[in-house]
Amino acid sequence: MRVIKILNPRYLESGAIDCEVLFEGMREFVPYTATSEDTATTGRRVREELQSGKWGEIAPFTVTPELIAAAKDAKKREIEAWRTEQEAQSFTFEWNGHTWNAGPDSLARLSPVTMVVKSEKSRDTFAWNDASNQAVLMTIAQAEELVAAMAQAQLDRNNEIYMRQRELKDALDKLESLNLVRGLKIQ
Repeated sequence: MRVIKILNPRYLESGAIDCEVLFEGMREFVPYTATSEDTATTGRRVREELQSGKWGEIAPFTVTPELIAAAKDAKKREIEAWRTEQEAQSFTFEWNGHTWNAGPDSLARLSPVTMVVKSEKSRDTFAWNDASNQAVLMTIAQAEELVAAMAQAQLDRNNEIYMRQRELKDALDKLESLNLVRGLKIQ
């Protein structure tokens, strides 16, 4: 296809060139993106003609406020995903001379067991394994204390994660450069 005319060439962030091309046999210009990886003859020809200067200067890529806002929104979603991932992870805490597994899964396992054992009047004690998989014999009252301590440990940990999320979002809000926004490390 022969190129009749090219209008409004402008670089994209990727290095590709957006433009409008009028091809032979057409009445209207069509939007076109010319890339260096294009293997089609027409695509290579459009790019070569653009870079030769035949159709004028190619406008440079410019970072717009909308592009920065979109990058910040994407980074905020990344921060929120990080928080969700962190809060779902298991961790350990110390209580009553033992190290215990904690986190949403551990609390979800221990809470109903404690309620069932408490409702069974035939038991005074039961065993729950600590983080090193050692069975620890405890009373119902101790099991309830372990549930409360585990919930508190999870609350404390989640609060630390939340505070880090706030720090990251506050730092993000202050960034004004696209490269700085994209380069913000989430950890």
